[in-house]
Amino acid sequence: MSFLRTTDQIKIEFAFNCARNASVLGKEYKSYVKKLPMLIKTNGLGAAFAFMYSKRSKEEGKFWNSIGRDIYNWLNYRNMINSDKVRSFDELVFAISQISSVEYRKITSEVLSFLSWLKRFADGLIEGD
Repeated sequence: MSFLRTTDQIKIEFAFNCARNASVLGKEYKSYVKKLPMLIKTNGLGAAFAFMYSKRSKEEGKFWNSIGRDIYNWLNYRNMINSDKVRSFDELVFAISQISSVEYRKITSEVLSFLSWLKRFADGLIEGD
């Protein structure tokens, strides 16, 4: 009997592990995860990533850095970025401006899909509003 899993199943497991690992950051993490999809839909992926990058050394940076690292790791796992050239979320912020519009839309869709699962699991695993 073969055990094949769909990409969505793998994404669900990946998002669950990310949310579980980030649960130590507390309920504020959950609110940042909830904000990001709307930030992307309103301003675009590049602008949202630039916003996250701008906050990396501030008080809220630990939340954005965690989310950014999870996004980078997911895109890297899915081979959607060239990991030889892009080795971190910080590098992904710049690299996103260098890709074609087709790739940009594909990555935006994948990031939003990943965040929908991450948001659900963060909501379930982390108490508080």
